[in-house]
Amino acid sequence: MQAIVINNRPKKGDFQNELQLISKTKPNPKKNEVLVKIFRATITIDDINMAEGSALGGIPVGPSASIKNPVTPGIELSGMVEEIGTNVTKFKVGDAVFGSIGLPIKKEGPWAEYCCIKEEFLLSKPDYLTHSEAAACAGSGIVACSAIVQACNLQKHHKILIIGASGGVGTLAIQMARESGAYVIAVCSKKNRSLVESLGANKVIDYTSTSFVEELKKENSDNLDFVVDFVGGKEIERNSIKVLKKTGKFITIVGPVPYIGDKHLGFLGISKLLIYVVWRMFYSMFKGPKYSFCSPTKKTYPFFKEIFKTKLIKPVINKEIGFNVKEIREAINYVRTHRVTGKIVILIKK
Repeated sequence: MQAIVINNRPKKGDFQNELQLISKTKPNPKKNEVLVKIFRATITIDDINMAEGSALGGIPVGPSASIKNPVTPGIELSGMVEEIGTNVTKFKVGDAVFGSIGLPIKKEGPWAEYCCIKEEFLLSKPDYLTHSEAAACAGSGIVACSAIVQACNLQKHHKILIIGASGGVGTLAIQMARESGAYVIAVCSKKNRSLVESLGANKVIDYTSTSFVEELKKENSDNLDFVVDFVGGKEIERNSIKVLKKTGKFITIVGPVPYIGDKHLGFLGISKLLIYVVWRMFYSMFKGPKYSFCSPTKKTYPFFKEIFKTKLIKPVINKEIGFNVKEIREAINYVRTHRVTGKIVILIKK
């Protein structure tokens, strides 16, 4: 089979230059795994950070690569079941599926024609989604679901602010919040206003021209039930507290460091980050608003399955690219800018 690989741990910023397209042996599924014929995969900032060893500031969640043991990147996928391992009960050969590689990240990701994935991390592909759409919401969707559906439990009377609303996770979060009937306020740049409004945002704030604190206070709307942060940083946290009710909740998937993973924090930096998050969660239990660091768990999957029943949740696709080194390199450089609206999808099988 054909696969994109790296043969060593790239230096920060050098991942795209280490990519190679090679022929390698098709993997065999273990007892609890499914071999998927990959139709679509995506390129995310997490793919980059894990390859370069800077995920979560440098926590080693990605595998190390070598010439003898090359690593195939990728997390999100959509395709068809090619073979099942023993003990697999939910899927059969020929099923259309999608999912995201769970932890621990393996050496054989979905930037390849075939990939093995644990049964528990796969879902049946909804008929109304294309394979590109399914791949684009496999990982981002479950993250958005953990923050919006699971952590917020939104009701019609709630008001929610979503920061980073035009990204791969944010665009799905808006749709999930819209489906609850809550009043949705999106923070993004002016050029993405029309997009987030079309997804269901009731109000859009352009962060390049004004502070969301100033905008909300000006309209006497600074009494939010939830703020969900997909960008990160202490400044966002401090500003969010100013617009939340005392009984409200601040939810972040990133934490106190903006775009964590853009650089190595080192042992001391990671330790400080973890201590801060634990302290903020504990302190907010006694003095609101509550602080929550959100990450998907196995308990998120039942919620995630439910959201597709309405057939109204669809990811935004920025572009589809070919399964070749040149286009993937260009896409990686684009993803690094944090200016991608929606998701970039690799067409593994056209």
